[in-house]
Amino acid sequence: MSFIERQLQTAVRNITCWANKNGFIISNQKTNCVHFCKIRGIHPHPEIFLKDTPIPVVSEAKFLGIIFDEKLTFKPHILNLKQKCVKTLNLLKILSNTSWGADFQSLLKIYKSLILSKLDYGCMIYGSASKSVLQILDPVHHLGLRLASGAFRTSPVHSLYVICGVPCLQFRRQTLSLKYYFRIKGDSEHPMYDRVLHPLFGTFYSNKKSYAPSFGHRMRFLIQDIDMENVDILAKEEETPPWTERNIAVIDDFSKQIKSLTPDSVYLQLFYSHRQQFSTYEAVFTDGSKTVNHVGSAVVFNHLTIAEKLHDYCSVFTAEIYAILKALHTIELQDIKKWIIYTDSKSSVEALLYSSRDSHPFVIQCIKRIYILKTNGHDINFCWIPGHVGIRGNEQVDRAAKTSVNKENFSVPLNDVNQTIKSFIHKKWQGQWDSQVHNKLHCIQPSIKGFKHTNFHRNIAVKLTRLRIGHTYFTHNHLLKGEPPPKCASCDTILSIKHIFSECPNYSNFRIKYFNNPSPDLTDLLGDAPSFKLFYFLTDIGLFHLV
Repeated sequence: MSFIERQLQTAVRNITCWANKNGFIISNQKTNCVHFCKIRGIHPHPEIFLKDTPIPVVSEAKFLGIIFDEKLTFKPHILNLKQKCVKTLNLLKILSNTSWGADFQSLLKIYKSLILSKLDYGCMIYGSASKSVLQILDPVHHLGLRLASGAFRTSPVHSLYVICGVPCLQFRRQTLSLKYYFRIKGDSEHPMYDRVLHPLFGTFYSNKKSYAPSFGHRMRFLIQDIDMENVDILAKEEETPPWTERNIAVIDDFSKQIKSLTPDSVYLQLFYSHRQQFSTYEAVFTDGSKTVNHVGSAVVFNHLTIAEKLHDYCSVFTAEIYAILKALHTIELQDIKKWIIYTDSKSSVEALLYSSRDSHPFVIQCIKRIYILKTNGHDINFCWIPGHVGIRGNEQVDRAAKTSVNKENFSVPLNDVNQTIKSFIHKKWQGQWDSQVHNKLHCIQPSIKGFKHTNFHRNIAVKLTRLRIGHTYFTHNHLLKGEPPPKCASCDTILSIKHIFSECPNYSNFRIKYFNNPSPDLTDLLGDAPSFKLFYFLTDIGLFHLV
């Protein structure tokens, strides 16, 4: 502790001297310190002085909105976070009236922006808390989803996730933490680069299971699951200065035609006419291809073909824009000055025209390369052409992209990595949902994609949600009252939505009247395209107001 005191006192003295020289005053009343230590029992606190005044040692301190306690359990932060979110949920309670409240999509947006954003903030830091402490926030998440959807109080939480299209907080923390990890990995100047990529004390954490491992160690287990241990991240490119003229030249001869209504022969005639008009320009064709196990990129010149296989995690857009970048690099080595780059990717051309500050690194590299080429006297034009219509160069580059060979050490753009993480978490969520074989909603919707948005009135939309989940007032109110489950008067079976809509003989005539089927399938009635007649059916049998 004496060594720590000397080091900290020197640092405080240096900061104080710097502040005095630059006209700043450090307030003694607003300055405190926290002694982070896992040692149990009595242990000495450091004595550090600011202008001969001892800095008080406190048990917890807030920094950038996160409360750090001396044991780093993060329980004070999570309790404070829950208290703030519960207060904000009162606004959602007012707007979510099941009779006249706001629609489901609006309520979900309000929940995500006002409450879920608070739960997400800093989760990669407080995510090291114990499982029991993190579970304190789960009721807040569940209440928000239940208010937005109008689901009955007894609804299973897994059904809430699927109905709202929002995963559990654990999956959200994993997603955000993985994205943050790879963002650090792609920035070698990040202050935590070495500590996250090469974390210390691995043996200590493996032997001391009671100690929460550091961020780098926690991410290592997830990265092994997602098989992304050896993925290199493409470094972020600096945007061109705003005063640099971009001036991307585009020839728009083919986009005026509607591809689905235009025969291939018409496109071929247009292309031949186009080439005759621009006969003084050399043509180069680019293309990108992505299948399950292959991502390829290719460029075809008159007597030269360049094809490379990219990393499997790269998107088709990355393959397309990388092909354009390779074409520009090759053009720079040619003596010919006038070129037209043909691509069947509209998104690539639009990205070159309208790229923003956070654009794809390859897009920014293309813009810089075009600027250099034009400065050297090159005349570069881009032209979108429809794919698979028989244009010779386009067919050649398409085959080359699909049969390209491997390229070693290809870095993956951060956006593509984020999409891979999203797919990985969705797959885990789908696996979790597949295990809910006895869930009533799972029988109607086996996929986590949820349902399409409906324009029903709030009252009708709430009833539809409850019918889909299978938990309504008349079927599950007994759980709140501690009573036995209600039974059908004629069948002597436990009352359920499936029994009423498909099985009970008492309502078979009503089902034939409204659905033309004595035993309709619940998926047909409550699926993506719900029948509005089901509400007339419920009204006729006297259960509409009990949903």
